[in-house]
Amino acid sequence: MKQKIFVYGTLRKGMYNYDLYLKDEDSFRQYGYIKGSLMTIRGKAYPAYITEGQDMILGEIHEVSEKTLKLIDEMEGYFGKGNPNNEYNKEICDIYDENNQIIDQAYVYVFNMDNRRNVSALENDIESHDYVKYIQEIKRNEKTYSIDE
Repeated sequence: MKQKIFVYGTLRKGMYNYDLYLKDEDSFRQYGYIKGSLMTIRGKAYPAYITEGQDMILGEIHEVSEKTLKLIDEMEGYFGKGNPNNEYNKEICDIYDENNQIIDQAYVYVFNMDNRRNVSALENDIESHDYVKYIQEIKRNEKTYSIDE
């Protein structure tokens, strides 16, 4: 049986975990938004989604097999409902369109704010509310230009 997940970070199309977990499954269904906040995590190359806040976070709805979902659970540090060691909790959330209308519900990996290590690792708000765009901006800013003058 297929399960719907909403991805907002490294599992999005074009990102490295998409290629590892979703590319071969033809899982993409549509774009959407979740409400909350998207933040950077100190020392990590992936974002934290927290439910506090009203920002519209861009992401994608995918439909995946149980096998793929278990692999993603492992990658996301999800050990089971209510486990205090979870890096992310897996929760059913409303998914919105650009007009703020609910279009679906899906599993979302929510940063576990009950884990003290997680809370202390949060850094900055991703102001674009779009992790792919955020990474593209970083890459543009990291380009070095030689001065020929």
